[in-house]
Amino acid sequence: MATIEREVRAANETLDWAREQLGLEWTEVASAVGADRRTIYRWRHGVSAPSPEHRDRIEDVRELRFLLETVFSDAEARVEWLHSSVPLLRGRSPLSIIRGGRLDDVIGVLAGIESGAFA
Repeated sequence: MATIEREVRAANETLDWAREQLGLEWTEVASAVGADRRTIYRWRHGVSAPSPEHRDRIEDVRELRFLLETVFSDAEARVEWLHSSVPLLRGRSPLSIIRGGRLDDVIGVLAGIESGAFA
C-alpha cells in the first residue's frame, strides 16, 4: 500500500474517532483540524489527501486522544471531563474549546494534568 493511502486511512481513522468518541459533527471535526467540511468529505472518499498543515492538525487530534486515554482510563470519566467547566480553560468545557478549533488549549491542560503539574 502506498504511503499516501496509509496516511489517508490513518487520518480517516482519527477523524472517525473524533466524530464517534467526542460526538462532533463533521463540520466541528473540520473546524478542529482547520479544514472545510467539503475538504473532510474529499479525504473520506479518497479524492484527496490532507495537506502537511492539516496532517499536523490531525496529529494534534491523535495527541488529544492519547492524553485523554492516559489521563482518564475510564471512558465515562473522559466524557464527564470533556463536558465539564474547567478552570484552566476559563470555565469553558474542553469540548467547546475543541469545537472552536483550539485543540492546543485542551492538549496543554491535559499534558499538564498528565505530568502532575496541575495535581
